[in-house]
Amino acid sequence: MKVLGIGESVIDMISNDESHTKHIGGPAPIALMLLSRLGIDCTLLTTLGNDPNGAIIQNALTDEKVTVLARREQHTKVNTYTINQETGARTKIRGKTIHKHIEHLDQAYLKQFDIVIIDRHEKKAFDELKYKKAYHTKILTDTSIEISPDTLDMIQYADYPIVPIEAVQSIGVTELLTIAKKPIIVTAGSEGSIIYDGRNQHIIPAHKVVAIDVQGAGDIYRGAFAYGILHEWNLTRCAEFANKVAALHCTRMGNSAAIPTKAELIRNGWMRI
Repeated sequence: MKVLGIGESVIDMISNDESHTKHIGGPAPIALMLLSRLGIDCTLLTTLGNDPNGAIIQNALTDEKVTVLARREQHTKVNTYTINQETGARTKIRGKTIHKHIEHLDQAYLKQFDIVIIDRHEKKAFDELKYKKAYHTKILTDTSIEISPDTLDMIQYADYPIVPIEAVQSIGVTELLTIAKKPIIVTAGSEGSIIYDGRNQHIIPAHKVVAIDVQGAGDIYRGAFAYGILHEWNLTRCAEFANKVAALHCTRMGNSAAIPTKAELIRNGWMRI
């Protein structure tokens, strides 16, 4: 089983009342780090700066046994966050660094992967992926809360469109279903997940925890969901597992630093040895 991630890698500078720390972020890297810990062969196609932050990301992913194919720019993307100590919610200050979009994907190389996880920033790569991927390769998207022609196109062509509840509220589930023509998996934070298939609404309750930091919950959710798809679980079981993994991720500070290990998931009874 092989997974390719395509998307941005960033450094998250996190500030709270007591400390200032640096963590690795980005939808695809976080999902792949989880999957690699669970024994999946993972490769990340991303852009990194020729700077110390780029080296931090490269080394961390290599330590997690994620193969990194990095296109190089001068600087790595850096975002700054402040954290609400009571809710775990973050306020984001996006950095000014801009990278060129990833494009010109090698078709023969793409065909070896079972799943591609791609974030909304890489629309050029997504447009190539639609016709270059193998028939068996499934696409799992990260559209975040953005509703735009680009993200709606991703929802239409992805095999597993996972969207946050805020996106559904802004456009409406009926329109999203009309566009997707397949079940939509909605992440609703502390309320869990909802699967819409055009006829039924299936609510999968969240695993209740005390949230310390919710950054990256959606990224880790997608990684856990992809693990279920790789093992041919149904959508409900995939969402149940993803809910639990995302909840555990929220009980500690940081994004990459909060990724659960396989041993933790086994200890909780959510995975078998």
